[in-house]
Amino acid sequence: MNKAIMLASENIHTLHKWIQQVFTDRNGKGLDVMGELISSFDQEFTMVTQQGRVIGLPEVKQLFTSSLGKRPKLEIIIEDVVPIFDDNGIVTIRYCESHHECHLYKRRISTVIIDTSNEQLRWLYLHETPISER
Repeated sequence: MNKAIMLASENIHTLHKWIQQVFTDRNGKGLDVMGELISSFDQEFTMVTQQGRVIGLPEVKQLFTSSLGKRPKLEIIIEDVVPIFDDNGIVTIRYCESHHECHLYKRRISTVIIDTSNEQLRWLYLHETPISER
C-alpha cells in the first residue's frame, strides 16, 4: 500500500469519527471538531446521496450544523476499505459504512475520491449506495 492510499484510508476513519462526534455531541465536543470536519471537504465537493440526489458543500455544511447532537446514540463503523485507484495522490477508495442507533442498523457502500497531494487532505467526491437488509 503506497503512502497516498494509506493516508486516504486513515482519513476515512478520522472523518467518520468526527461525523459521529458532531451527530452525538458526546461530552459537548461536537462543535470542537466541526471546523476540522468541514475543512476536510474541497470547495467543489459533490456527493451522490443514498436517495440519488447530487449535493455540494453548502448542503453538507447545513447537514452537519443542523445535526449537531441530534443523534446521541449513533455509532459509525467503517470496514472493508478497498483502494481502487491512485493517480498522483488523487485516491479513489470504496468502503462499507454501518450506522448503529437505538436497535437500528443501516449499512451503505461508499466510494470516495480524496486529494492527498497537499498536507491538508480534501474530499473531492462521495457516492453512497444503501445496502438493503433482507
